[in-house]
Amino acid sequence: MKKEEALNNFWKYVLLAVGGFLILIPLLVTVFSSFKITKDIMNNFFSFPNPFTLDNYRRLLADGIGGYFWNSALITVLSVVLVTLLIPAAAYSIARNMTRQKAYAIMYSLLILGIFVPFQVIMIPITVMMNRLGIANMWGLILLYLTYAIPQTLFLYVGYIKMSVPDSLDEAAEIDGADKFTTYFKIIFPMLKPMHATTLIINALWFWNDFMLPLLILNKDSKMWTLPLFQYNYTGQYFNDYGPSFASYVVGIITITIVYLIFQKNIISGMSNGAVK
Repeated sequence: MKKEEALNNFWKYVLLAVGGFLILIPLLVTVFSSFKITKDIMNNFFSFPNPFTLDNYRRLLADGIGGYFWNSALITVLSVVLVTLLIPAAAYSIARNMTRQKAYAIMYSLLILGIFVPFQVIMIPITVMMNRLGIANMWGLILLYLTYAIPQTLFLYVGYIKMSVPDSLDEAAEIDGADKFTTYFKIIFPMLKPMHATTLIINALWFWNDFMLPLLILNKDSKMWTLPLFQYNYTGQYFNDYGPSFASYVVGIITITIVYLIFQKNIISGMSNGAVK
């Protein structure tokens, strides 16, 4: 038994080492390359920066990366706020009533069906619709993110509420004279903190790094570009100048990594509870 356990631990550490290596090497190469001139990157891709330079970041600032960073931050923050405010309320209503009223169960089933619809199937109709409605802009993109976040986020919240937030809390609040609105915002909503953190990270990673939707909705006006769109067009414009391109990747990576580190301790518990029914 001890030999089997030791063997399992050995392979576990081997897999962790290999996984860490595969993740860290590209990350370190990206960070190192952002502090090197293009000539040094071409000569030795894996070397340390020598000489160390900040010219790539100065050039990014001169080329207006701050505006595109702000666009991405604004879209991500507003989308996450809307998701966190609206979807948990719908999930609470569905979770409490889906076993009592068939309409709620049908509504829930229809909403989570979106998980199974490939984006490629609807991307052209969505683009045409957004242009015809005149909302092919940042605010329209925020609305789309809220819409596309509903299936997965609703599924997680409903599962978490059913497993971790007992009906007895509602009954106790009602006895104390609290209405549904007060019960939700004063009792239920704060208890969903682990799931708030989980969905915040999942959706923020998607909103921040998404390329396809901004390409379809925002690409016609460079002033509305998000950071991934800027990186795409910037790399295409300076195809043979790798230093600034790597610097732009580092800017995008660092920002979302900080957000992840802040909320990551709540992710595992929220995911495990929300995915089990």
